[in-house]
Amino acid sequence: MEGLYVQAYGGPGRATSLRIRGLDSRWVMVMIDGMEVNDPMAIGGAFDFSDLSVDDIERIEIVRGPESPLYGSDAMAGVINIITKTGKRKPSFSLSGYTGSMDTWQTRFSSSGKIGILDYSLSASHMETNGIAKDDRYWRGSYAVKIGADILENLRLEGTLRFINGDVQYDDFDYRAYKTKNDPNQYQKTDRLIVTFTATYIPFEFWESQLKLGMSDTRRKYSDKWDPESTDHYDSGWGFVTDQLKSESSYTGRIKKIDWQNTFHVLDRKNIKDTLVVGYEYREDEGKSTYWSKTASYWGGWFLGVTKTKTRFPFRRTQLIGYYAQNELKLWDSLTLLAGFRIDDPDEFGGRTTYNLGASYHLKKTDTIFRVRYATGFRTPTLFELYAPPNPSWWFLGGNRGLSPEEGESYELGLTQSLFSKRLTFDFTFFHEAVDKKIIYYIDPVTWQGTYRNIATVVDQGIEAGLTLRPFKGLLLKANYTYVDPEDRERHLRVERTPLNQWSASVFYTWKDRVKAFLGARFVGDRVDSYWSNRTNHVNAYTVVDGKVSVKVCSHFEVFVRGENIFNRQYEEVKGYQAPDASWYLGGKIRF
Repeated sequence: MEGLYVQAYGGPGRATSLRIRGLDSRWVMVMIDGMEVNDPMAIGGAFDFSDLSVDDIERIEIVRGPESPLYGSDAMAGVINIITKTGKRKPSFSLSGYTGSMDTWQTRFSSSGKIGILDYSLSASHMETNGIAKDDRYWRGSYAVKIGADILENLRLEGTLRFINGDVQYDDFDYRAYKTKNDPNQYQKTDRLIVTFTATYIPFEFWESQLKLGMSDTRRKYSDKWDPESTDHYDSGWGFVTDQLKSESSYTGRIKKIDWQNTFHVLDRKNIKDTLVVGYEYREDEGKSTYWSKTASYWGGWFLGVTKTKTRFPFRRTQLIGYYAQNELKLWDSLTLLAGFRIDDPDEFGGRTTYNLGASYHLKKTDTIFRVRYATGFRTPTLFELYAPPNPSWWFLGGNRGLSPEEGESYELGLTQSLFSKRLTFDFTFFHEAVDKKIIYYIDPVTWQGTYRNIATVVDQGIEAGLTLRPFKGLLLKANYTYVDPEDRERHLRVERTPLNQWSASVFYTWKDRVKAFLGARFVGDRVDSYWSNRTNHVNAYTVVDGKVSVKVCSHFEVFVRGENIFNRQYEEVKGYQAPDASWYLGGKIRF
């Protein structure tokens, strides 16, 4: 999809982030079934996509641009809302699995259906791989349950529970060589629990009221034991040597939310439709962490001793209360006007007001839609950025309680043109975005000590273009292109890890609902990875081709083959982290 860029730190299970229109993942709100799953104890509060299983996803809603007026903090770049499957027909069951490159295998069981007033969907999957190099093993388990009940014609209750746990071996990073270095004793374990409860009540035909309660809990644990070939062993080159014998750390981040949203269909006539959404949100971010390490030091071959370091991030909580309203007015089935605002009251930062204004006009004679939109947004500092304890061994001064929320604004102009009875659709958007008071990790050039500060301004603008063609039944062609040029105004430098140009092209073919085929190519242009030690580290452009073919052998069984990086392109998404070589997978699915 145009405007989106996904990057991973190497192979399966490695940290994976998503950028929207050049803005990094700290400004992207990620939701599963309407519940925020960003990690308040992660740097920037970003969501890590590496452990997310896509097996039971029904659809993904993507909104680009600031959405703080509806969603509050964290939604300055956009919103990703992942909607999981709901049981709709008579109960069914399925078993599926695949195996392939990197000694990868996965098994999955799922069932969904509707019985009387109850509907359900459940799934369980297990995946393992040895990764792209030595000591790169990754393990993931994913379990989900969704149960709904239509208690009355105008009352529905729904609850979801999702648990994901991942365990990965990962490498050290050698900053001298600026590439990964094998470490056989370094592990990360992540547990993620997401629980939601939703009650939807329609007291009158013109009024729908929805109450949502939710909680997401993310727990990360890291451990590392000494290994002489890794960066656990550090030789300064002038006689001073350190060996990190062992280190352990753990982070717990939790979001709790209550959201009460009311939708009023104020007018519903032939030439005028007016819909008003008003709501209240209460949110708590909670977190804590611990870090422990033991390091041996030597000078000129003489043993100096062992240093033990222990830091503790005591339990912290921040609260945010928000009130929001948005009105959508449709006139003559051609003109749509949108206006919304939100008032938030986050702890320690005072009131924040954000708003959006938009309009679209459908010129039916040519089937052309014109769009314009302006919006503002903000992001409050995370718990870690505010309260992290100092760590002298890393020259870290700790969090900065004097931080201010980041602020952003955006405007965009666009059009959508459909031709030949919508067989051909073209979409074009120009956007301009600015983020002020950006929080960065600042290192003092004299003391080499670091902490977080509001000292940067990011401005980016660009274009998005998309093309969809349906020449005949069963064949779908898609192509998109994005150009974005983000600049750090404080340093007068190009923003790191954002390609100026990227495009993708895909072909989807379906034959009699028995054969489904996909072939896609994606290009990512060159980009700056980092500015390190007075040098600029670049990442080369790459083009990757993926494909998949599935065949329904009978009504109860299908097989598929999937290829990733088919032409074995050697490339990196993040400097120093090699992406997987050509990978092939063979699998099947049984339904009953």
